[in-house]
Amino acid sequence: MRVDIVGLLGAFLTCGFIALAASADASVTEHCGSVSYTYPGTHGHGHGALNNLTAVNVSCARARSVAKTFLIIHKAPEHWHARTRMVVIDGSTVGEEIFTRGRARVGGDLAN
Repeated sequence: MRVDIVGLLGAFLTCGFIALAASADASVTEHCGSVSYTYPGTHGHGHGALNNLTAVNVSCARARSVAKTFLIIHKAPEHWHARTRMVVIDGSTVGEEIFTRGRARVGGDLAN
């Protein structure tokens, strides 16, 4: 029985490259907890939060930074785009803030 080593090696490498290419295109989603901010001069009564943060193709540290910047300055950080949509979760309408920058996406539920 003759085994075509070169053919087997070529097939193996081709499969490896296809798997590598497929994994490079896959989105990575992380659940990053919540971020809150208490506004100065409100004696602890003025605060906002983004709960249930999710990060796609970006680290949780970056997602929390984007969310905190939004809470502080009330707009998306530089080079990020923001949009708000209303979603129904367990019968309650919740505002969801979504930030995008290229393939990166950060989402969170608005709360105060």
